[in-house]
Amino acid sequence: MRVHEFGPAVGGAVGGPAPDLSVVIPTYNEAGNVRELLWRLVAETAQVRAEIIFVDDSTDDTAAVVEAAAAEFPVRIVLARRERAVGGLGGAVVEGLKLAAAPWAVVMDGDLQHPPSLVPVLHRRGVQTDADIVVATRYTTGGSREGLGSAYRLAVSRSLTALASGVLGPSVARISDPLSGFFAVRLAALRLEEARPLGYKVMLELVVRYDLRNVVQVPYEFGHRHAGDSKSTYREGLRYLRHLGQLRRLQGRRRDQPRPLGPGAAARLSVLVVTSEAPPVVSGISRCVDRVAAGLRERGHQVDVVSSVQIPRFMLGEYRFSTMLLHWPRLALRFRHYDVVNLHGPVPTLSDVFLSLWRIFSAGSRPLVYTHHSALEIRGAERLCALYNRLHRRLAKNASLTMVTSQYYAADQRVDGGPPVRVVPWGVDMRAEPLRSDCDDDRPLRVLFVGQMRGYKGVDWLLPAVAGMPQLELRLVGDGAELPHYRRLAARIGATNAVFLGRVPDEELHAEYDRSDVIVLPSVTQAEAFGLVVVEGMAAGCVPVVSDLPGVRDVVADAGLVVAPRNHDALKDSLLGLAADRERLSALRAAARSRAKELSWDTCVSRYEDAYRDVLDTSATAVRA
Repeated sequence: MRVHEFGPAVGGAVGGPAPDLSVVIPTYNEAGNVRELLWRLVAETAQVRAEIIFVDDSTDDTAAVVEAAAAEFPVRIVLARRERAVGGLGGAVVEGLKLAAAPWAVVMDGDLQHPPSLVPVLHRRGVQTDADIVVATRYTTGGSREGLGSAYRLAVSRSLTALASGVLGPSVARISDPLSGFFAVRLAALRLEEARPLGYKVMLELVVRYDLRNVVQVPYEFGHRHAGDSKSTYREGLRYLRHLGQLRRLQGRRRDQPRPLGPGAAARLSVLVVTSEAPPVVSGISRCVDRVAAGLRERGHQVDVVSSVQIPRFMLGEYRFSTMLLHWPRLALRFRHYDVVNLHGPVPTLSDVFLSLWRIFSAGSRPLVYTHHSALEIRGAERLCALYNRLHRRLAKNASLTMVTSQYYAADQRVDGGPPVRVVPWGVDMRAEPLRSDCDDDRPLRVLFVGQMRGYKGVDWLLPAVAGMPQLELRLVGDGAELPHYRRLAARIGATNAVFLGRVPDEELHAEYDRSDVIVLPSVTQAEAFGLVVVEGMAAGCVPVVSDLPGVRDVVADAGLVVAPRNHDALKDSLLGLAADRERLSALRAAARSRAKELSWDTCVSRYEDAYRDVLDTSATAVRA
C-alpha cells in the first residue's frame, strides 16, 4: 500500500499537534465526488482539528483528483493506494483506521450520501458520552432513507438488517441501523490487527468482533449520490452472507469458552432493558433509562436497550400505540442471552402486553425487574385509567422485583402475593452553584419551566399565573404539539413576560438553570411522578414550585413550595411571595441544593446494580431448592 501525505505534518520534531478527529473515506471510482466532498468536509470540520484519510481502490482518476485538490486545503490529507483490494470496502476502512492519528475516527462513504455536516456531530456525541461507537442511523425518529431510491432497495435494506439482527443477536439487534456505513468509533476500543472485514458492512465487524457495548445512535437523512453509480451488486450480497456466517461462528467460539472464575469475572451482569422511550427520544424517562444504562456499562456490565426505536409505535392524536404484540416472538428469543430483564412502565399496549406474554411464555426463565414510573391518568377517562392501573398492578405480580421512585408509589404498588418493592429515586449531576443577585429586589423573579409542551404539563395554568405580573419573568424550554396553542394563549392574555425558547442543547439548558431563581412544575396529572427537571433545577440552586402530586411532592420535601394542581391563583401567590421575600428565597435555595445532593446518579446506578444482583441470587436459591 502506497501512502502519500499532504498538508501539515503530525508529531515529531517539526510536526504539529495530533488531530482530534480522523475522517476515514474508502473510495472506489468516486472521481466525480471527492472534490465536492473535500470542500464540504473542510468547511464542516473547521472547528475541529481534523485529518482526512482516503483509502483508494479505484480504477478511475479518484486518486489524481484527491492529489490535485489536496493543495487547496489547509488540513492534513492522507491518500493510501491499495495494490490489492483485500476485504473490499471493509478492508479499506480497517487500513484507514490503522493510519488514523486521532483518538476518534468517523467513517463515511465518498459519494456524499452521508452528509458531511453530521461528521462533527458524531464526533461530539462520542466524546460527550464516552461511547465506543456512535452510529448514524436512517431507521429512527428524525432519520430518512430517501437516498435508497426505489421500494425494492428499501425492502432489501430492511430484510438484510432484520437478517443481521436475527443471526447475530442482541449485540446487533439493539442498533436500529446495523448496516450503516456512517459512524464514529473510539480507536482505543479496537484491536485492528484482529479485524477480518469482508465486503461493505464493516460496522458489523467492529461491533461483533470487539464486543462494542456502549453504542449511541444519531438520526440522519441518507441522501442521493452526488455523481457516479451505486456499488451494490449481487456479488456483494453473497459476500455479506459469508460475513454474517463468519461473525456468527466467532460468537459461537466465544460462548464455548469457559467463563473465567474469580471475584471480577462473577461480577459482570448482562441486562436487557425494555422501555417505551430511550435516546434519541427526548423525555424524562429516556434520560433516566440512558443514565442508568450508561452508569452500569461504565462498571463493566452489558446493558442493551429495546425501545420504540426497535419496536415502533404509531400515534393517533396525543395517544401512542406500541407494536409490542407483533415483535414479541423476536424479542422473546433474546431473553436467554441475559441475566436479568428490566421492563419500564406502565405504557398501554407495551408494558401490559409484555407482562401478559411474560406470564404465559417466559415466567421463570429469567428474573424480571419492573420499574414503575407513574399511574396512568387521562383527563376525562379517570374511571378507565383507574381500572387500567389496577389491572397493570396485577400483571406486575409476575415480576421478581418492582422498583419505584417514591414512598407513595411503593405503597401503591405493594399487593398481596406480589413481588417486593424497592424505592430508588432518580439522580442528578451536581455542579458548582452559580452566583445570583439575590439582594437585587428590583429584578423580576426568574421562573423557569422545562418540559414537553403537552396538556398534562400544566402550561395552561402557568401562563395565567404570570400574565400581567412585572415582578415575574417566565422562560419556557421545550417543544411539542401544544406549543403553538401556548404561544397564542400567551398573546391573548397579555403574558408578555413569558418567553418560549423551544428545545435547547444541554449547554443552554444548564445556563438557563444557572440564571433562574425558580424551577416550576405545574403538571396536572399523576403522569408526572418524579420531575427529573425539578431535581436538575434544585442542583443549580433553583427553588422548586411544584404541583401537589404523588412522587413530585416527595422529591421536593421541605425544600420548596407545593401548590394545588390546576389553580393558577395559588401558583401566582406562591411565585409572588418568593419575589417579595428574597431572604426566604435564599433560604429555600440552600435547602434545594442540600436536597439535591442526596440524589446522585452514582447512587441510583448502585441501587439498580444491587437490585439486579439480589434477584439473581434469589432466583439461583430458588433453583437450588
